[in-house]
Amino acid sequence: MKPLSIERTSWIQQMNSLLMPENSLGPSALDLYCGAGGLSLGFRAGGFEVTGIDWNADAVATYNRNLGGAFCRELNDETPLPEADVVVAGPPCQPWSRAGKRLGEQDERDGLATVVSAVRRIRPTAAVIENVPDLARSRSREHLDSFKSELAALGYALGEYVLNAGDHGVPQNRRRVFVTAALGDEPIAAPKPWPRQVTVRQAIPGTHWRVAANARLLSEEMNDYIERYERASGCRTPRDLHLDRPARTLTVRNLAGATGDMMRLRLADGRRRMLTIREAARLQSFPDWFRFHGSNRSSFEQIGNAVPPMLALAVARMVRERVAASGSSAKPKGHSYPAPSSEAAAATMRANRRRDTGPERRLRSELHRRGWRFRVDLPLDAAGRRVRPDIVFTRRRLAVFVDGCFWHSCPKHGRQPRANASYWGPKLRRNVERDRADSDALAKAGWIVVRVWEHEGLEEAVDTIESALT
Repeated sequence: MKPLSIERTSWIQQMNSLLMPENSLGPSALDLYCGAGGLSLGFRAGGFEVTGIDWNADAVATYNRNLGGAFCRELNDETPLPEADVVVAGPPCQPWSRAGKRLGEQDERDGLATVVSAVRRIRPTAAVIENVPDLARSRSREHLDSFKSELAALGYALGEYVLNAGDHGVPQNRRRVFVTAALGDEPIAAPKPWPRQVTVRQAIPGTHWRVAANARLLSEEMNDYIERYERASGCRTPRDLHLDRPARTLTVRNLAGATGDMMRLRLADGRRRMLTIREAARLQSFPDWFRFHGSNRSSFEQIGNAVPPMLALAVARMVRERVAASGSSAKPKGHSYPAPSSEAAAATMRANRRRDTGPERRLRSELHRRGWRFRVDLPLDAAGRRVRPDIVFTRRRLAVFVDGCFWHSCPKHGRQPRANASYWGPKLRRNVERDRADSDALAKAGWIVVRVWEHEGLEEAVDTIESALT
């Protein structure tokens, strides 16, 4: 995946394009403590097929609404886990954060032991763990080193680096430590930074200057409190968001709470207001189509706790390169992502598109020529399952999928590859099962579903759709 031109494309367009999930035919990933899905979204956009697990019901509902494939479960050594090529995790940071009580491994929310247990049980090709930088500092360093030693004893090469989200396409200065583990002798390299940082103004150009809908204005008492807070704390630069810089680190506390350190914008007339959910989501690099489930406070908590998806994408690309290069030989058991059998096969896989395929474009063009109007790649919430049909007639409640013969196992032309059959067989069967589940969920929600195979003639496909419309 090549980045869009920074000069010719706005950051918002670039983010929405880069974070559009790819066709999930790549390696599999399991996201522990997945939350709303920031880490998963980055890995999904990077070509991984991701499953998430978290205990928070609102966060899991958000994940399933936008990505699908998450389970609401408590995580411990007994939690059932699926096989995966990669394990990713962002355990709760409160045990190590300066803003918390800093109980470390004594805190019941310490998830590092659970991550080690999961890696030991699954034996993935690689693992990625994200947390606050304090985990790598003196007071917590011994516990982190012990965690890394346990992974090294399982045969993994360890990498550790601190990344600032602001260096990777996120309009926010947010430093986080990443620990990577990969089977073999070489650790996973750190991603390269973007040419320049993204500012608050670029992220929320249409709303930063006005009283946006659902934005809470600060009262005079709150403004007075902020002035006293900044004087008492020796703050030289006001903590209001500065439009020509990346934002400060977004946290649950400064998004959802009325504190002296809250995230706020100062308007031209001197009034201050808090952020809206969509503004906070942009500053965390969630795309505009991503919707949050739950109350405003719950949504802010999900945003503040998330790994910025653009940062996750940067890491996911490095992990996928390593997993693809390792082939099936590095993983001692279970399935792993197979290396392409030839450069031609690799080029074909890279060129595979999740949307806007040739058959889709021809079908849309013919439907449009006949006078039909529709939406393209519109996410639908169907009985709690997020589904993205290729063509949607919203008023008629008709959803159309254009299925590739190979990727969706067409009974007439679908062929299982002879090379790496042990991997592709289960992978293609999962695609069929997902197609069936999507169709069933839409039907239960009152939608008519039409599936068109790419080998079908254009006239035949259009006739089938028009029959369903009339």
